[in-house]
Amino acid sequence: MTIKLAQVWKTALLALLIALLASGCGKPAGKENAAPAQAKTPLFAYVGANLKDPVSELAQMYEQKTGVKVELTFNNSGSLLSQLETMKKGDIYLPGGMPFVEAAQKKGYIDEIAGTIAYHTPVIITPKGNPANISKVQDLARSGVKLLIPDKEATALGKTVFKTFDKLGITADIEKNGPVYLESPAKVVAAILMGQGNAGIVEYSNTYQNQDKLDLIEIDPAVNIVDQIPCATLTFTTQKEQAKDFLAFMKTEGPAVFAKYGFKTKS
Repeated sequence: MTIKLAQVWKTALLALLIALLASGCGKPAGKENAAPAQAKTPLFAYVGANLKDPVSELAQMYEQKTGVKVELTFNNSGSLLSQLETMKKGDIYLPGGMPFVEAAQKKGYIDEIAGTIAYHTPVIITPKGNPANISKVQDLARSGVKLLIPDKEATALGKTVFKTFDKLGITADIEKNGPVYLESPAKVVAAILMGQGNAGIVEYSNTYQNQDKLDLIEIDPAVNIVDQIPCATLTFTTQKEQAKDFLAFMKTEGPAVFAKYGFKTKS
């Protein structure tokens, strides 16, 4: 009787053990049974084409720090303004100059601005050897000088340098020479490297990787107009606190990364 009872208990315990294993109670906690982590909603940023390298690196740094991806679209500043005006969505606006942020602000698109992250500093470049003997900005108005400039309406740099021409009273002579307008400072550099002009206007950082292939003439600080590179949050954002966090990150980490790519970070 006692032997039979012991066998019954052994059978019952074995059945219970099998049931527990089948239900997963024997699996390690926190692995197979854990619910997958929910992906964080990415931020979307409109970024000036000339800022691609530093902002791409900063976006990667921010994702590594917070787990939040920053999706970037690049274009000249004027096209970005038209794009955000049409789409009326997104979180961050980072054009090449403050005038575009101010224009967006007047339209009611800007929530908060952080600046200055870095500066857009116009400089003159020429083919190596400077065959046209350009030594100052006034030389660009000499008859026959073929000048390449970023688009004066769509780019921050183009807008800025024409303010300098106006200040010096040489705009009419510059335009009489028939300057060639290109989509971005990077395209101006490429054209000068191919010998397609006597001189070009670019941002100081655009010369960073081609210093041995170009001559650089800095514009007299007394007449040069240096623009701020700001970062702003948009009123369209559905992630206001996350966008503000990215703004604070840009203000703290941005200057050092921009300097790494040849931008000036002190006026």
